Amino acid sequence: MRLLFRGTYPLTLALLLFCWGQTCTAQVRQKNRGKEKSAAPAQTQRVEVESSSFDDKHLVHALPDSGLLVVSTKRHAVVGKHAFVLTKYNKALTPVWQTSHGHTSNQALMFLAAERKTLYLLFYTLQDRKALLYQVNNANGTVHFTEHTLPSSSITLKKMQALAGQVFLTGLEKENLSLLHLNPSQKEIKTLPVTLGLEENVGEFRVDTLTHAVELVIAESNGTRSRLQIKRLNAMGEVKGTYFVQPQMEFRSENTLQGARLTPGDTLSKVLVGSFGHRSYSFSKGIFTSNLAGHIRYFDFSQLKHFFEYLPPRKERRMKAKFARQEAKGKPLLLRPRLLLHTVLPHPQGYAVIGEIYYPKYKRGAFHLYRNTSAPDEQSTDQEVIEGYRFTHAVVCVFDYEGNLLWDNSFRLKNEIYPIPVPILEAGVSPGGNLTLVYPEGEYVRYKTLRPNISISDEEKVEVRLQSDSEKLYASNEEGIVHWYGNHFVAYGFQRIKPAQGEDRTVFYLQNMTFE
Repeated sequence: MRLLFRGTYPLTLALLLFCWGQTCTAQVRQKNRGKEKSAAPAQTQRVEVESSSFDDKHLVHALPDSGLLVVSTKRHAVVGKHAFVLTKYNKALTPVWQTSHGHTSNQALMFLAAERKTLYLLFYTLQDRKALLYQVNNANGTVHFTEHTLPSSSITLKKMQALAGQVFLTGLEKENLSLLHLNPSQKEIKTLPVTLGLEENVGEFRVDTLTHAVELVIAESNGTRSRLQIKRLNAMGEVKGTYFVQPQMEFRSENTLQGARLTPGDTLSKVLVGSFGHRSYSFSKGIFTSNLAGHIRYFDFSQLKHFFEYLPPRKERRMKAKFARQEAKGKPLLLRPRLLLHTVLPHPQGYAVIGEIYYPKYKRGAFHLYRNTSAPDEQSTDQEVIEGYRFTHAVVCVFDYEGNLLWDNSFRLKNEIYPIPVPILEAGVSPGGNLTLVYPEGEYVRYKTLRPNISISDEEKVEVRLQSDSEKLYASNEEGIVHWYGNHFVAYGFQRIKPAQGEDRTVFYLQNMTFE
């Protein structure tokens, strides 16, 4: 009997794997049975530039005037001077202007920010802690160059924003985040007297073009209670408003306010949208909204209609029933997700909020108690270390202008592990209020267009089209997609293409995608 089992083991294993695969396929089909499918995007304009991923790098950036900027640099720059090229495209993906500028190999492009009339490119030199600012005229591509000195050689620049010709940066030094002001007319970059704390405490650093203010949202805690500080600065870095939001008295011991973002618009009508935890600063229990006066509304994940739709049907039902039983007992059932919030988007009904749900993935590693690792009597113990972050799905909530929840939906992600928690999705709102979420997957683009209270399939993807149906794609790499304007996106990357006749070509492409 044992010999028979050994002899049939490969066949048995193959049969088990086949059954498992059939079960998974059946679950996916069952999950999406009866659901509407998002319409495929229109792909009407395409640009190709002869380019190789071995030699070149291209940065694609959407502009406030619905233009598109591509910054092209050499990947393996030799010592000495070389050039970077700026190309602006219009809505038809037709070049508007192109300029070339020399710089040296020790200058790295750090950030790009844009206003309607001016684009800002910040390069950084490692050797002499210099910041090089290129101010580019958005109409014709002419450049004004200035050189600036950082206040400390140990500052690591993290983010950049621009307002009314002034540049603002966040910089990390000894685990503390500072706010820096770069005035193009002054040599020295100044540190502003604004306390930011740790990098993870800053949930928002953005420019509101409607009220002409730099906005910061900072999470604060005394160890037992939490609050959010909102600071608004003018173009010269002067504080024009400070607000504090904290849980109401009856919720202070239970609900912990975490990272948050501000809606655009007039100061008095702004809404704060963020996540909150149950006595936790790391794990999220739901989403809250608040005005600047501190009137907070809480929305637990379990209250969202579509939060668990990423699960197989049976597991979704079990999870909802489990939450209902615990709520009936007055004991909250706590998951351990984290929420990565996107910038709040204007919506015809108010505001759209996109958050990506992820979980830290741990592995056990040796933790050495002593520095001398070669000592034979060294003691060690196992401890958990973070291996990466697993992203499961995204939630979308649409709120009215007072912060009331109107509808929600969700989008299942690839369930992959990433080394750092950075946004996977790009999002856009159509004039009719549909929300489209997209992300690249090789030569394909995964997408889902969400509408109020409708369960929609998570399985839709589209291949980036080529110039002709007779062409064949041999290889693609460094694929990406950016939200352009409205319900328009631009996919990009390198492709090696075989035409029906003639030689192969290797290109960097831009391909528009317009969703319903």
